[in-house]
Amino acid sequence: MRISELSRRVGVSVDTLRAWERRYGVLSPRRTAGNTRMYSAIDEARVGVMKRYIAQRLPVAQAAEMAMAAPLRVSQGTGEELPEHERRRGLRELGSALEAFDETSADRALQQLLAAYAPTAVLGQVVLPYLREVGERWAQNRLSIAQEHFASHFLQARLNSLSRGWDRGLGPRAILAAAPGDHHTLGLTCFGIALHRLGWRVVCLGAATPIELIGEVADATDPCLIVVSASVAGLLEPHVAALGQLAQTVPVAIGGYATSPEVARRCRATHLEQPIEGATMMATPPSYEVP
Repeated sequence: MRISELSRRVGVSVDTLRAWERRYGVLSPRRTAGNTRMYSAIDEARVGVMKRYIAQRLPVAQAAEMAMAAPLRVSQGTGEELPEHERRRGLRELGSALEAFDETSADRALQQLLAAYAPTAVLGQVVLPYLREVGERWAQNRLSIAQEHFASHFLQARLNSLSRGWDRGLGPRAILAAAPGDHHTLGLTCFGIALHRLGWRVVCLGAATPIELIGEVADATDPCLIVVSASVAGLLEPHVAALGQLAQTVPVAIGGYATSPEVARRCRATHLEQPIEGATMMATPPSYEVP
């Protein structure tokens, strides 16, 4: 919405809203390709919180600080395609905040995107490209271990909040697990979010899951799909035979930086190139020509 609409909805003058944006950063509008400011439900909610604190006679600066720190829950956006200028801005703001260890600003950048666009769009077009960039920069010694850990921890916590209620629904069930010894689950979580949005129920076993445990859960839940991720080279090699055995009764897919079509073939599994696209591929039943 434009600032005039935001002003009408929150009962605060346009001049005051602009002052709050300029002085305290309470508002963080998106911009159109023509550079027009567009405000979201997040901005509206923060103004509402700030007004309540001001009504309690808190100084404006303190009210702004508390409004910025307040956890907000707003309806998720529905846009499926981020304009290129918005995608670049999201990458820039998220990366700058995380690399400065600024959790509040990183949270704000992510919330603004999620208020306007579907989670799968934000994950596929901003979060996953940023994670690939983090990996490349870390390998080139252009990002510190501390920065990489902080960014990974922040994003995993935010993705976990998007993955609540995975067991709800009437669709088929999938088991998700990271390979034994693998503690990286960001890509796996993105896959689960996308699969659940396509109607599937998800049982996520998390990091470093023994293969025998996956089989035990499969016996108890009767899944239609098992997905195993691997981000570290060599972790799946000792378990190729066990995964192949699982694949005799339940379709298996593998994905992650340390997987390949060749390893998938040996595991009798489908290879997933990307989490979001992979979820769409695995969730869509094959079509058959009727003679």
